[in-house]
Amino acid sequence: MTIIYSKKRFPPPPYDVEVEDMNYYRLLYGGDHDQIFPRARSIQTTERVFRRSRPGLIRRGMSADIKITSEHQYVVVNFASLVAEVPADLINRALGNLSADVEAGPELEFVSAVVTASKPNDKIWAAVTQHQVDGLIAYRIRRSAKGKVWFEWVLGDRYFPHEDGNGADLAWIEKWDDGKGGELKFLRVERQELSDEGLTIQQQVYKMDGDSVGDQIDISQYAAAYEIEIPDDETLKDVSELLCGFVINDETLLHPRGRSALRNIDTIQEEINWTITRDSIVFDKHGKPKLAIPRALWDTVANQNQRDYGARFVRGADLEVVSFDEKTGAIPQYITWDAKTDQSFKHVERLIRYLLAVSKTSVQAAGLEDAKGDTGIALLYLWIQSVIKAEAIKDKFDSAIKDAIRKCMLLENAIGKGGLKPVNPVIEWGTILPKAESEKDEEESKKYVDGVQSLETTVRRLHPDWSEEAIAAEVQKIQDEKTVDSLNPTFAQPPKVTV
Repeated sequence: MTIIYSKKRFPPPPYDVEVEDMNYYRLLYGGDHDQIFPRARSIQTTERVFRRSRPGLIRRGMSADIKITSEHQYVVVNFASLVAEVPADLINRALGNLSADVEAGPELEFVSAVVTASKPNDKIWAAVTQHQVDGLIAYRIRRSAKGKVWFEWVLGDRYFPHEDGNGADLAWIEKWDDGKGGELKFLRVERQELSDEGLTIQQQVYKMDGDSVGDQIDISQYAAAYEIEIPDDETLKDVSELLCGFVINDETLLHPRGRSALRNIDTIQEEINWTITRDSIVFDKHGKPKLAIPRALWDTVANQNQRDYGARFVRGADLEVVSFDEKTGAIPQYITWDAKTDQSFKHVERLIRYLLAVSKTSVQAAGLEDAKGDTGIALLYLWIQSVIKAEAIKDKFDSAIKDAIRKCMLLENAIGKGGLKPVNPVIEWGTILPKAESEKDEEESKKYVDGVQSLETTVRRLHPDWSEEAIAAEVQKIQDEKTVDSLNPTFAQPPKVTV
């Protein structure tokens, strides 16, 4: 069953609820808490809205479209971003080389070209972070007119699978200037659908009015009007699976499309912000020293101002030079307010620890405790919560990347040169946590000596930044030196015989 867009609101149900949740958690991750938390809005009065790159900041050279006036600043200490980024940091440093599961042949060259075009190592951090925030991230296979094939990550709010499981839509909104200071909105849809003939890929476009989708318009006229390239509809014979997919986070039977990693920490995050903001307000009101002067001194200065200016008042400048009362010893003094905030700070620390526990993030990752270990094993136990979480996410992305590259082979066989054997590539994953160079070298060398790892793999892991040519040359050097060392330097003469 396909999705009907015309004369409907976008996003279509039941995905509209998911998209709304995604937008909420994106604001939470981005630190735009004044848009989602009532107490943040109650502390400021909005007169006009300005374009800003972050809350409270105006980009240089841009005029203000809005203005926010506030007596006090709502303080955001955003631990939600840390929860999403810690797994991304760990997985990003662990992803290594991607290659075909063959020593030579067209598959090896093709996979190398796909990896070069897709840049999975460069984009894995952004993909994992968005996966944690949204609870879902998708991918699709692309091919240019020149024959370059690659895969790309797609936001979860653009991926809508069909209920029958035989298709999926990739839908997004495009905006264009109408030439009158306004904008026109169009809904673009790439529909992939399986049938007895193979995989059908269609391109559709609809005109939009606000959040409502209008009638479908001709795709060729739309492409010509805005000078963009849109692939033609086609059917790929003998292709029995979709050329797209998705990676879900913390799925359950009730939530098969995953859930955000930030789903249980928003109220805790808001309480952290409010507690710190409340302390900030108290310090702002009472933290500044106040000057107290004797009543006689105040009367003296006020009487002098009345003679000079016709009114009794005392200015700060009037007290820069004052007289000392020798009889009473009365002199001006500063009064400071001693705030007892120990319990407030302890409350914030408890909230932070609750937030980290709920989100399965180690306190060492947040910098609340010492994160140093004498060995890699000691460091592992300190970071065990974050490592277990990152390992589970890593396994999902391992399967997704392999599946995406295999689908690239299917597309190439369908409309390219063909002749490829569609198999999963090999992905080399390093250790998630950093180790000392000496410790890592010792572990890799021991694996080679024990015969559980090849020399090539050992060199590759010791030098992950080397090219294939450099690795092959190093392997050859080591083999040559072992061959020389195995020769007996003593020349043994044959035994003498008598004929």
